Amino acid sequence: MAIKGEGPWVIGAMWALTVVAFVFVLLRAYTRIFVVKSFGIDDHVYNLAWIFLLLDTVFTTVAVDYGVGQDMDDVIQNNPSDLAPALIFEAVSQSFAIVGMSLAKWSLGLFLLRLVKQQWHKVAIWISMASLMCASITVCFVYWLQCTPPNYLWDRTIPGGRCTVDTAPASMLLCILCVVVDFFLAGFPWLFIWGLQMKMKEKIIILSSLSLGVIAGVFGIKRTLEVPKLKSPNHTKDPVGLIVWSAAEMTVTMICIGISVCRPLYKKYFSKWSSRNSSKYQQNSGASFPLQTIGGSTKYPAQVHKKDSTSEASVQEYERRGHRSSYNKNKVFAKGAERGYGESQSEEEILGPDFRRSQQQDIEGQYY
Repeated sequence: MAIKGEGPWVIGAMWALTVVAFVFVLLRAYTRIFVVKSFGIDDHVYNLAWIFLLLDTVFTTVAVDYGVGQDMDDVIQNNPSDLAPALIFEAVSQSFAIVGMSLAKWSLGLFLLRLVKQQWHKVAIWISMASLMCASITVCFVYWLQCTPPNYLWDRTIPGGRCTVDTAPASMLLCILCVVVDFFLAGFPWLFIWGLQMKMKEKIIILSSLSLGVIAGVFGIKRTLEVPKLKSPNHTKDPVGLIVWSAAEMTVTMICIGISVCRPLYKKYFSKWSSRNSSKYQQNSGASFPLQTIGGSTKYPAQVHKKDSTSEASVQEYERRGHRSSYNKNKVFAKGAERGYGESQSEEEILGPDFRRSQQQDIEGQYY
C-alpha cells in the first residue's frame, strides 16, 4: 500500500541515521586497521551494533510500507490484510533496536576495559554492561509474550486473543537504565584519568572525547518520554516516535564512540598541531608496558633504553607480582619493534604518551 501519514518522515529519518552511523563505522574501521593496525573485540561489537541498526531500519521500512505510521483504523478500513504484517515487522524492528542499543554501549564498555587497571573498575564496567544486556533481553521476551496466544500480538483476528501484559513499565526501566549507563560510562574515565600526571590540555581533550556519551544520554531521556505511548491502542501510529528516537539514540551512541576511537585518524590527517609534533610523539612512544586487553597475545620487544621508558625488568617484575587477569597482556612497542596485527594500540594512540608515562610511574612507584 502507499506510504502515508507519519511514514515518509520515519523512513527518511531512519535511513539518514543509518547512513551517518555507517560513515563512522568506516572511519573507525580505517583507523583501527590502517592507522593503528589493530582490530579488537570492541570493534566487532561496534560493527555488530550497526548491523542491528541496519536491520532495525530495514524492518521499519517494510512495516511502514504495510501501514505503520498511519492510524490503525485507516489500515483496517483500507487494507485489513496489511495490519498483521505491519505489526509483526514493527515488532521485529524494535527487537533489533533494543538489543542493538545494548551492543553499542557494550562497545564502549569493552574499550574502557582496556584502559583500567584496578579490579573494581573492571567489575563496575562489567556490571553495567551485563545489567543492560539482561534488561534488553528481558524486554524482548516481555514484548513478544505480552499477548495470549503470543501471535495475537500481530494477528488481531484470533478469537479470544488478548494482550494482558503492559510492556510500558519494562520498557521504561530499560530506557532509564540506558540513560544511567550512558552517564556512567561517560563519567567513569574521570576516575582514572583526572589524577594522572598529564598536561591539563591533553587531559581535557581525552576526557572530553571519552565523555561524549552524555549526548547519547540526553537522547535517551527523550526516548524515555516516548515510552508511555506504548499504552495507546493505536499501535501503528503512536509508537513511531519511540521507534525513531530509539534509532537516534543508538546512532548518537555510535557517533560518540566513533569520535573518541577515531582520534588517531584526526591527529594524522586533520590536525596541524599533531603534524608539527608527530615526530616528538613517536619518540615519546618508545616505552613498553602491559595493557589490559581482551584477546591478543604477548610479544616482548627488544630492550629499549629511553628517557621515561619502563625497563623490561620492571615490566617482568610487574607481571611476576601477579598483575594478571582473565585478559591477556599486550605490549606497546617502540618504533620499529615487532607488533602483530591483532595488538591493541588504539588506546595508546587515543590517550597519548602522557597517559602511558603516568601509568609507568604508577607501576614503578608501587613496587620500587
